[in-house]
Amino acid sequence: MYRLSHWLRRQALTLILAVALLGLLLDLALAPHGLRDLAVLRHHRARLEAEREHEQNENRDLQATVAKLQSDDAYIQRQIRKELGFARSNELIYRFASDNSAVSSNPQ
Repeated sequence: MYRLSHWLRRQALTLILAVALLGLLLDLALAPHGLRDLAVLRHHRARLEAEREHEQNENRDLQATVAKLQSDDAYIQRQIRKELGFARSNELIYRFASDNSAVSSNPQ
């Protein structure tokens, strides 16, 4: 018992510092603004940056489309034909039945 008491007196400061350090590490890891939340925030930031990159690319594509619509008559004509099904005079449009409708309407 004497040895334990003597050892505790000699190592008291070390034990106190070790307990304090352990408490700080637990607080850092588990606190509301600790390492766990830092990791979550970094993941959230990375996801937002990827989303921003996607939105910027989409915005560039839309700006290019607007520029074409404002200046390129051939592009406008292609879009009218493609989206509205219009045709020039003396132009024939061929429409084919899709493979899906032929398969579903053909019982076996």
